[in-house]
Amino acid sequence: RIQILFEVMECFKKLELAWSQGYSGNPLMFIDRKTAITTCGCMMRIMDTTTGKEQTFRSGLHPFGVVAVDPRSSLIAYATKKLRPTIEVIKFPELEKVSTLEGGCIMEYARLAFAPANNLLLSLSGIPDFMVTLWDVTTGKQLASVSIKGIPGNKISFNPLSWRQFVVTGDQALHVGRIELIDGTYHLKIDTVDLPKPDVELGVVENKADLFTKKYKPLPILAAEDISVASTLNPLHEKYLDKLKRVAPISHCWSYQNSVFIGCTDGQILLFNLDTSTLKVLANPKYRHSGPYSLSKEKLYEEYDIEERFRPVSLQDSISTGDLEAMLYNQDGLYVCGSTQKLKLIDIDSKSPCVIDCRETKFPISTMAWSTVYDKILLGSPKGVIYSFFPSNKNADLNVVQNLKWGKFVGAVFIAPGSSHIASARANGIFQIWTSETSELLSNLMIRDKVTAITACPSSRTVILGTQSGCIYIVDVSVPDKPRLVNEKKVHNGPVCIIECEASGHLFFTASEDGHVIVLDTRATEQFKCLANIDVPGKVKSVSTVHQLKVEKDFCYVAIAAVTEGKSIVTKCKIPIDFSNLPPNAFNNQCYRLSADFIGQSTYTLDYICTGLGLINPDVVVGIDAMKKQLVFADISSSDEFIETDRVPCHLVKGGSVKLSSHKKWIATSSEDGQVVYRTDKTKGEGFQVPCHSHFSGGVSSVAFTNDGQKVITTGKDGVIAFWKWNYEEMSDSQKAAVLAVVDYNRARYASLLGLRKEQDSAIKNLATIVPEDLTDECTWLESVEKEVQEVQDQSYEHDIDDLKKKIDDLRATVLGMIETNEKVDAIEKMKRHEFTLDVDERQRLLDAGQDEIDKIKEDVELENLAMLYLREIIKKECWDGMETKGKALCLFNGDLEVSNFPVKAQTEEEVKEVERILSVHDFEQLEKTELNYQLSNATQENDSEVTDEEKLSAALFGSHALKFYPNSVQNDQFQLHSNKRKRDQIILIQNTIRALKKAFNKEFDDIYVLKKQEISRASERLERVRKILTDLKSNDKVEAPTFKAIETPEWFLVVEDSEIKIKKYLSPEEEAARAEAERLEEERRRLANADNARERALYDMMYGKLEIRPEDELQKDLEKPEFMLKRPEDQWTEDEIKIAKEFEKKEKHLMEEREKYRKGLEAELKKIQNANSEAMASFDEKLQKLFKQRIMYQKTINQEELKIVRLARSVYQSATLKEEDSDLYNLLEEFKNFKLKSQEEISDLKKISEKLKEDHEVMQAEDKAMEKAFKKDFSDLDIFALDMLSKLYRRRPKLSKQKSNTETMSRFPLPNLSSDESDKAYFEALAELDSDTNKPESIDDFVWERFIEVRRTKVENELFLKRHGQQLADLNNYLQRMVEEDEKTKKNIEDTFQKLNDLRDKRLKFIMNLEVQLLLKQGQIEVDAGIFSTEYSDALLIHRSVVEDLNSHIVTLGEAKVSAMIDCKDYYKNIHLLEWEHEQMQMEGEDLLTRTKEVQTLRVTKELQVFLFEDNTQQRMQKEVHTLEKTIKLNESMFQKKVKDKKRCLERLNRMIAEKENACKELDNDLKELAVSLVERQQIQEASGGNDILIATEQRMKDIVARRKLVELAKSQSQEVAVLRAEVERLRMKTFPALVQNI
Repeated sequence: RIQILFEVMECFKKLELAWSQGYSGNPLMFIDRKTAITTCGCMMRIMDTTTGKEQTFRSGLHPFGVVAVDPRSSLIAYATKKLRPTIEVIKFPELEKVSTLEGGCIMEYARLAFAPANNLLLSLSGIPDFMVTLWDVTTGKQLASVSIKGIPGNKISFNPLSWRQFVVTGDQALHVGRIELIDGTYHLKIDTVDLPKPDVELGVVENKADLFTKKYKPLPILAAEDISVASTLNPLHEKYLDKLKRVAPISHCWSYQNSVFIGCTDGQILLFNLDTSTLKVLANPKYRHSGPYSLSKEKLYEEYDIEERFRPVSLQDSISTGDLEAMLYNQDGLYVCGSTQKLKLIDIDSKSPCVIDCRETKFPISTMAWSTVYDKILLGSPKGVIYSFFPSNKNADLNVVQNLKWGKFVGAVFIAPGSSHIASARANGIFQIWTSETSELLSNLMIRDKVTAITACPSSRTVILGTQSGCIYIVDVSVPDKPRLVNEKKVHNGPVCIIECEASGHLFFTASEDGHVIVLDTRATEQFKCLANIDVPGKVKSVSTVHQLKVEKDFCYVAIAAVTEGKSIVTKCKIPIDFSNLPPNAFNNQCYRLSADFIGQSTYTLDYICTGLGLINPDVVVGIDAMKKQLVFADISSSDEFIETDRVPCHLVKGGSVKLSSHKKWIATSSEDGQVVYRTDKTKGEGFQVPCHSHFSGGVSSVAFTNDGQKVITTGKDGVIAFWKWNYEEMSDSQKAAVLAVVDYNRARYASLLGLRKEQDSAIKNLATIVPEDLTDECTWLESVEKEVQEVQDQSYEHDIDDLKKKIDDLRATVLGMIETNEKVDAIEKMKRHEFTLDVDERQRLLDAGQDEIDKIKEDVELENLAMLYLREIIKKECWDGMETKGKALCLFNGDLEVSNFPVKAQTEEEVKEVERILSVHDFEQLEKTELNYQLSNATQENDSEVTDEEKLSAALFGSHALKFYPNSVQNDQFQLHSNKRKRDQIILIQNTIRALKKAFNKEFDDIYVLKKQEISRASERLERVRKILTDLKSNDKVEAPTFKAIETPEWFLVVEDSEIKIKKYLSPEEEAARAEAERLEEERRRLANADNARERALYDMMYGKLEIRPEDELQKDLEKPEFMLKRPEDQWTEDEIKIAKEFEKKEKHLMEEREKYRKGLEAELKKIQNANSEAMASFDEKLQKLFKQRIMYQKTINQEELKIVRLARSVYQSATLKEEDSDLYNLLEEFKNFKLKSQEEISDLKKISEKLKEDHEVMQAEDKAMEKAFKKDFSDLDIFALDMLSKLYRRRPKLSKQKSNTETMSRFPLPNLSSDESDKAYFEALAELDSDTNKPESIDDFVWERFIEVRRTKVENELFLKRHGQQLADLNNYLQRMVEEDEKTKKNIEDTFQKLNDLRDKRLKFIMNLEVQLLLKQGQIEVDAGIFSTEYSDALLIHRSVVEDLNSHIVTLGEAKVSAMIDCKDYYKNIHLLEWEHEQMQMEGEDLLTRTKEVQTLRVTKELQVFLFEDNTQQRMQKEVHTLEKTIKLNESMFQKKVKDKKRCLERLNRMIAEKENACKELDNDLKELAVSLVERQQIQEASGGNDILIATEQRMKDIVARRKLVELAKSQSQEVAVLRAEVERLRMKTFPALVQNI
């Protein structure tokens, strides 16, 4: 038995990969004319593009990385993805290893490229080393390497015409490399070409080297003080930062003109010429300019005679972002494609590049590849599609070579026994069917939902799919070419995680994370109905079944693994196969929940998470401990104990799943590490690991055995499906027998299912195809059953329910009545509200739930409050506690003016020490200066006056008014600040001055603050008297006392009053009890205080509660009238009563007079107090306004000092920047010098090697000539004729035929030259033809001919060696010449850098000596014109004030003389103008008199005038006219009313018309929107089709229309002016007509 188990484990090693499918857009490469290679995960697919046959090659444990092919040598090189990866080189088609290249990188290889000759390979490594390494693939040796760490690359390729040149493109740079072979040693030389910015213009790009790309970080010169200058100083440093965003290359390809085309992410196409080292921009979508690179449509159509299928479009107008992810070049132009799903052919060689062909690809393209003979292009899409395209056929469309779709595989299963097909499902909802023999994809079916699980039914040709929405779909696959959906059900509310079919073919189980396992019927005759439900606690992770055909064929065992709260619960059940005749106790209720007793349910709790579970037999289970990464074997024969029998290591990562073979003897485990581990149920610890899928993409998603165990299918999250089968050819007989034992087991199972399968297959054919519906919102089967059961129960107990409802209503009314009665009773008898609760458990549950929510909210609030408290403390510490003087303000009593003080931050000890140090240094300097002046001075009176003048100008030279407010300000002279140290010290001194200024103002502010506090106190005292007076006067006027505002007392902001909190404070039960006790004690105290107090009662009875009597209180009392005055009328009074009444009236009058006198006194006192308050407030407001003006002066002075700080800081930064530039230039100069020393040494060594090779070459040439001379001596024994023939044959050399290739291939892309070994081999093969006997002369003997052949071959070998040696010498001389040129270039760089360094140092010296001084001048002293934003003083001069004053005095003198002369002239001309005015006045008066005379003479006496003159009774006439006018008015009023009615009718009609027009306008607006949309679409179409010329013509036409419009308007205005002028001329002409005067 042990031998059999060993044979089985050995058999697993014979499990070989038959085929794999999957494509994700990885690079495609041709290894020969018809064979293409690509990789996906751990598989390399080798495809025959003509026949469609495929071969698969596995990488081993680690997935494939980058791949390169060499069609010339039939070599394939690939790198694996792992730490310190290696490069494996294999031979095609044998796929045998040639060599292993090690040590090229640490993390990953970014790209590989084979040289076109010499078996060389270039590798480009990625993070972190970025190395370019040259390898010899035959020996596996590393020949040379160089780092491009400065600007890394991601693509590399050789020049197809020269193995010595290669190109590396990076994110923002282009690296051009060259391979040098010197004396057998390889060298790599790489130059970096800076790429332009994204919006570069078209044409040749000028490459300007930028020497200053260092990101400077100068030391801070300012402490964390109240001055922020960062925003002012940043632009000075950004000048030297290399933050230029450049174009990002994404693809490149070579042309046959020794140039490289580069495609960028934003659509830019660049062309770099390696011969001239020039970079040219061919297209740039980000640069829009009509220039020489844009052609009109007409010119394009004329230049290209192309079919109507596609019209040429200018390259600049048609290229866009996403077009250049792949590119290829041939004789027709440049093919580009990308994510825009268009394959474009660009004519690059024309003067104006344009797109001459465009084809739709329907999918984004990520890679393209030429065939080795350049007749076909393969295009790969990340969506799993591969196209082929033949450029020679201009009208051909893209052919789909493969369309495998793309998406992560959920799983794959073998369709029912007897079928050779495989069904798979992807997570994005794609269902596929494959043939297991040929790996052909037969069909696709799209499910509208995401697929989460898949399984195949053993009793029919159906596949069951589980989806994200909780539905299951039944797919009929009886016709593999046309799968169809025949049933759908919603069984879970969450995603269907697991679907498991039991072996008998009657049941299948579905599970989700909702804790339910649903049992369903697999038979189509039963409509795949749901049968039962098994409740499982937790989230189900795995379900496994076992059916013992020969033991218990009517039952199956089910093991379920679920996870809850970090533990696993394993449930074992015994489920009947037939649910048609179940006993009554089978279900717990009518909701089809299986009874635990009926199914023998056993539950085991595990203290670890079990992610995979397999039931080997009813008593043995195997699972995966996810955390410990172990496979656990356990005995579950006991119903209450989970006995672990063994633990073995499983996978390298946590988690995994278990799959068992049909006979339950083989165990396959899979995980995210990408491996499948096979073992038997007996060997356990011994497992065979098979790397199947890439662990970088998520590893293995599913494993499935066939029923006969002869095949295995695996799927991975890398999008690969792999088919495995046994290699019987390499098995022994015993191994074959061990494997075929599964077939024997499966025969009985197959026979038991044969009848059922036929029945179900025929039933499935009769099912109709369904269209999947959205069942997301539908109820699950279990919810539907529960709902139906509830409805049935409700119907059966309808009468009881009504009775219960009635009783509940009565009970509710009773309880409500009791509650209402309870509210009316006394407090001592009142019951609490919860005592009326009938359902105590429900109340307690609600209380607990509410308390949990309260605790959660309380915890969140406490954490939030804690965070707020922490933030408060930080802010308070920084902005309040850390301030020496807190910020506050003062406000007017009457007004909105606010005056704030200057907040002053407390100085640290270091800052105080620094200020003291600088002040002591300044005092010492002043002392030295005083002593020096005392020793050297012979002061005169004249010098004293000059000093006095300088003192007067000290404020201007000081740069601010600081000395005015703070005479003790200590600052260095502005004209002595040359060094950065002195400038930094000056900044600290200025900060100290600012601090002193702020303190000085704050002192005045504090005095005013104290004054306001006193005024408020006095005003409050006065207002107390005012309130008393208003009370005595019985006035309702309210008096508000002056108080401090919030801004005046900022400390109030730190205190939160209870009144500010609007939310009721939460009190804990303890606090609530304490508060209730305090209220009770207070209430008791009040009760005792209000008890009978004899003393207070006596005081109130005798003196109304007061101990002394005030006069004003007596005045408030009214006199009591005598009783008789109230009861009897006045005529019934007696005389005594009359006297008493008079006495009472007298007293009452006196009381009223006293009250009036007291009232007037109170009013006078009130007015006096109010005036005093008003005067005090006005006095304070006046002082505060003066303080405000003072603050403005202080603020101006502080701003002036801060401006000095900003100027000094900028100067320090400029100086530091210049110093950094100096250091960089110096370092660069040293680098150039070191490079020149190394290059000179290398040049010297190369010259020695060249001289030695030259001497050797001369010696070899001499030997070659000597061999020619020795030929005749060696054959001197022959006659002259034979010797002459042999001499001709000796000098004859074979002529090599050109490489066999068709013309079309050569024109598409020239092939590289052959290597020296290959050319020598071909040469000797041709020489062998000359050595044949057919070329032997007849007169020559055989032994002579053989000796001649040997001599000639020796001579040929010597010539070839001499030729190679000469080529080596020429290469060395060329390399030497390039080194000399580089040395000269370095020398020029040294000279340029040295000159720049000298210029920079001159600039630094000028900067140090040329100080920037801040002067304080009055407005009249600045004679420079002010600019728009700032005044420019670069050309201004600073001159002494006396010069300007002397010039001004001279100007004033001359001005006064000129003014006096002008006054004299004015007076003279005034008299002349007065006489002229009087003369003109007289002339106008004469004309006026003449005009009046003419008017009198020409006056006509009308009839009305005569009536008026001769009529006597004018009053009667006036009455008649008034009567007539009244009638006219009445008539007009009646007419007016009629017209108003007419107008109203017209208005109503117009309103109706307006409404109709508005509706019409709305319809027109809708039409207008649609027309606008169509207009925009047409404009876009027009622009896309190249509407530049039409746009230009349209603009020109618009200009013509505008010009014509302007001319028309000008003509109209001029015609109107002419008409006006004509009218004026006519009026003037009529005015001059003579008037005929009639004499009366």
